[in-house]
Amino acid sequence: MNTILITYLIIFALFGTAASYFVRFIYAYWVKKEMPMKYIVKAGICVVLVVVISALIPLLN
Repeated sequence: MNTILITYLIIFALFGTAASYFVRFIYAYWVKKEMPMKYIVKAGICVVLVVVISALIPLLN
């Protein structure tokens, strides 16, 4: 499999993971009335990894 396609698959998975953490945070905030910052931190880490991987894609060619 092409390395570019693998990186796009990883980016897609990281976006899904970040969205999942954000939904967990919204659920905890609205339903449980608490604000667990660990979900926001984990979603932020996923987004930063997406940015880093996106910046490295031109180097793979």
